Amino acid sequence: MFLRVLCVITSALTVLTTLSMTSCGADNAISSEASESAVTSTADSGKTAKDILSAIEGDHMDASTFYGEDSFTKNTEKLYGIEADKLSDGGILYSSDGNYADEISMLKMADGSSAKSQLADRLSYRLNQYENYKPEETKKIQAAKIFQAGDYWVLVISNNADEISDEITDMIN
Repeated sequence: MFLRVLCVITSALTVLTTLSMTSCGADNAISSEASESAVTSTADSGKTAKDILSAIEGDHMDASTFYGEDSFTKNTEKLYGIEADKLSDGGILYSSDGNYADEISMLKMADGSSAKSQLADRLSYRLNQYENYKPEETKKIQAAKIFQAGDYWVLVISNNADEISDEITDMIN
């Protein structure tokens, strides 16, 4: 019994430590600082990831970072295992409060390749983060959507994932 309690406590501390390093720390968290010289590319519709994500209103998604911003460049490898120079556009809309798993990630690979596996890995990571930390968020994560819209690969974690996915697809097409 003692060993089981110790394992649960250790797991909880591991999750909290991970969250503090990835969600809450100023140096390691995704920064919402905008860059005046942000460079973006356009989708077939003429809209950038920034244009699209800025039009989305999702629960708890109060922070963002976009292609061309230092914070986006710093986080693409950490979050997706993709070097920023492998992308031609992208953006992340997310909850700055670590209590919510809400996130929209849009990635446009420079060579036109798929980012589906990287987004699936990100989704698995988020599920592992929240299983012991905030189990009530796991349903939302399990119902997340990964899809391709135009040249973008998109991950949507939200209670409104279906509606947001449709909205993104409509804006791109």
